[in-house]
Amino acid sequence: MKVWIARDADGGLFMYAKRPNKHGTFFLTAPEWSPNGNWELPEALLRDVTWENSPKEFEMVMDIFELKAQIKKGDDDGE
Repeated sequence: MKVWIARDADGGLFMYAKRPNKHGTFFLTAPEWSPNGNWELPEALLRDVTWENSPKEFEMVMDIFELKAQIKKGDDDGE
């Protein structure tokens, strides 16, 4: 699944389902120009994504088997 990741001018990092556009000091998605369809990420991630070079396209890959293993391990630890 393709996603877009962008860093706002203040350092906030977000992932978007659609390509966002700069709007002042932050990003919004067209055509509604609304922040819908975005998720906040920890600012410490992806330091190579900057305000100046945002947005960047990424391929998001989810390994459902690895996720199941982590959940099962958490259950075994009493979590």
